[in-house]
Amino acid sequence: MRAAELPSPDDRHAVAAFAMSFDGYKHFGSFAACAEEAALKRRATLADLRNELFLAYRASNHRQNAQFVETSRELLPLFQAHLEE
Repeated sequence: MRAAELPSPDDRHAVAAFAMSFDGYKHFGSFAACAEEAALKRRATLADLRNELFLAYRASNHRQNAQFVETSRELLPLFQAHLEE
């Protein structure tokens, strides 16, 4: 993945597709572990960032809102920094 491939937060559908391209439940082994890691907001690795966005998207689906887009805006500079290293 390259920074240029990250979706614009203005494209809600692209952000949703990107968020769902990572399965935090599988990566961390369970919903509880995924949620616990996301809540910590470590943001030290790409997996941390992707998990936080994944869970924000899942929560938005549950609540039927688009809050995940704001999470994407917040995380975008961090994704870019990690990918440019």
